[in-house]
Amino acid sequence: MIKDTFFSMPRFVNLCRKSLVENWKANVLRFVMMYGLMAIMLLWYGYLVYNYTNTLEVDREVGHFTLLLFLWCLWGFGCISASFTMEKMKTKTNRISMLMTPATPFEKYFSRWIISTALFLVAFLIAFKMADYTRVVVYSLIYPHLEGIAPVSSSYLVGAKDNYQIIFDTSDVLYLMLLLYFFVQSCFVLGSTIWPKNALVKTFVAGAAIVAIYALLKIGMSYLLSDSNFYYYTSDQYIDDELKTHIWQAVLFFFALFNWTLAYFRFKESEIINRM
Repeated sequence: MIKDTFFSMPRFVNLCRKSLVENWKANVLRFVMMYGLMAIMLLWYGYLVYNYTNTLEVDREVGHFTLLLFLWCLWGFGCISASFTMEKMKTKTNRISMLMTPATPFEKYFSRWIISTALFLVAFLIAFKMADYTRVVVYSLIYPHLEGIAPVSSSYLVGAKDNYQIIFDTSDVLYLMLLLYFFVQSCFVLGSTIWPKNALVKTFVAGAAIVAIYALLKIGMSYLLSDSNFYYYTSDQYIDDELKTHIWQAVLFFFALFNWTLAYFRFKESEIINRM
């Protein structure tokens, strides 16, 4: 009998351990896939660059590509990981097993959220650093005369606008991108609770349809309201860029929390099976 009706730390830790132990083969395979894909792409790009240059500026070019690869892979693998949040609900047997586990609905959902969101980020960072050091080790042995072969520096992530190697102009833009990632990731977490089977594809299609409908409506309204003799002033013209960025950060943070919370209540509904 469950005494704590909402959350118990010892029970939650045991639940997370149980989930990790039962799925260790799949988790290891996914980790190897992330590392292998990033290592192959870094080695391929390194071959294109190191094979045709002997300047000391090569590390800046490779560093720029490496950070771009990091961001794109973070988005891609993050969405895939989020779509696996409720993979245990795909089949009838696994569904009954998960629902009959002696834990509260919040503990079950939070344990899956921790694995697909927080632990994924840790595993992804480790896989990325391993892939980056693989590039350094391989090409340091092949091209020992090049002094620019080094692990990527985070200094190329944020910096001045006049440096074409920089990814983001300011730290606020970086934070905005990270919050946008968490918002998109939360959409796939929500999609996994709605469609346990093929959650990645169904969530992507649903999101693409929503974006397409919004874009068509916006274009249509702009066309209907357009007038060559009338200039329409929008409210955002009176807001500076920094304030706009902060507003978007708050909006994305709110909707990410909203999606995660909605996903919990959607998962909690699955506890009610043929109740009269």
